[in-house]
This record gives sequence, structure tokens and C-alpha cells, in this order.
Amino acid sequence: MLSIFEYTNYRKYLSAWIESHGEGAYGLKGKIAKALGISSSLMSQMQKGERSLTSEQSFDLAKFIGLSDLETDFFHLLVEFDKSGNHRHKESLLRKIKSMQEQSKKIGTRVPRTRELTDEQKAIFYSSWLYSGITNLSALDSFNDVQSIADHLKIEARSVQKALRFLFEIGMCKELNAKITNGTTAIHIDRESPFVNKHHQNWRIKSISQMESRNDSDIFFTSPMSLSIAASEEIKNMIVNFIQAVMKISGPSASEKVSCLNIDWFDY
Repeated sequence: MLSIFEYTNYRKYLSAWIESHGEGAYGLKGKIAKALGISSSLMSQMQKGERSLTSEQSFDLAKFIGLSDLETDFFHLLVEFDKSGNHRHKESLLRKIKSMQEQSKKIGTRVPRTRELTDEQKAIFYSSWLYSGITNLSALDSFNDVQSIADHLKIEARSVQKALRFLFEIGMCKELNAKITNGTTAIHIDRESPFVNKHHQNWRIKSISQMESRNDSDIFFTSPMSLSIAASEEIKNMIVNFIQAVMKISGPSASEKVSCLNIDWFDY
């Protein structure tokens, strides 16, 4: 998966992005030129390095590609770096580029969030997989009451009611026309948080229990290995890019089922 953070030259990134479309790359340059309001000849000159993008064109191109806010900021930085003719200025910009590349390796900067919990709320929410599990289930039309959620999760209804009281309180779930529905779902816990280990453990324990009744659609992958430092770094970057791609796909998709990625992948 292509990541802009692996580049320091926006032209090379653009060429790689176009090539990544395979057969769909045909005519893509013309569409980009149209989106930027320039001719095909100017587009070719820009790719060859004979011309550079304006700030406005940089914004339009980032929007056309579909970059996130962080990726767009990085793209603008690459364009500014390319246009600068001052040695000290370029050195300063290069330091910012390197800093953002390091920042991009932190998953929290690549995953969108719409809700920030207090520490007290986090202590409860991350105490059990049940809270995030019920939150996700509430987004499905077929699970809009206590009993249907309890039956699906194979737990007592009173446990669901207790969890829902808290989820209603913090806005993760809500009740509309006597039906339970989803509230704010895009939250992320940083790796520095004292609750992060508990969050990971909750769902890994759930994963282990799921192995006992594995479905054909479930995936459990474990692979201890010896490898080079370079290969290790490349795989780490691939995983971060993969997680970002997963969030881009899952976020706007319709709520039809609930799944968990560890990297184990299973329905619950």
C-alpha cells in the first residue's frame, strides 16, 4: 500500500500513485490536469520538474488524491520543499519532513477520532471488551434492544443493561424512539495511555475464546521469524499503512456486522 510519508519528492509520489492504479491509470493524468485547472502540457512540465505546483494547486491535488488532513499537510510541505531555492530554508523544511515522517509511524496520528474520554471514563470503558463490543453492535439495525444484544453475545441481559447505562452517559450509545442506536464510535487510545495494555488484552482474550469455535471467515495468524533490520522496518511501515487503509474503508462503510482485528480477524 502506497504511503506519502515514504517520499520526500512529491513528483515521485504522484507518479507512484498514478502507477498504483494499474490499468485504471489510463487517462488519470488528464483528470488531474482538469482538477487543477491546467493543460495537459503544463501537467507534463510539472511532472518533469520544469514547473511547480502553486499552493492552490497543491490543495486541489491533495483533495483529488483523497489525502487525510495529516497527509495533506505533509504534501504541502513537500511542495514547499521542492519550490524553495534557499539552502537554509530547505534544511529547515527537510527537518520538518523527517519529523512528520516519524510522527506518521504513530498509529494514533493516522486514525481519525471524534470522541475523547476522560481518564475516569477510560478506566471503565477499557475494563472489558463488552463496552466497545456493545458500542459496535448498536450500530447494526438488528441489535436495537437489550435482549437481542444479550442473546447475540451470550451474556445476561442485566450485564448489557449495566454497560448501556454507562455508554448512554458518555454518548457512545443513545436511545431513540425506544431503540438503542449508535452514538460516537471513532475513539482511539494512545500507546502511552495506562489503559492501552488492558484494551489489547481484552480483545486478545476474546480472540483466544473465539478460536474454540472458529468460523470459516475467521483468520488467526501467528508467525515468529528471523529477518533483517531493514525488512523489519519495512513490515512495520506496511502494518501502519494497512491500519490506516482499514480505517478509511471501515469508517464510512454501512454497519452490517461486527468484527475485530488484532491481527486476528473474527466475527463476534
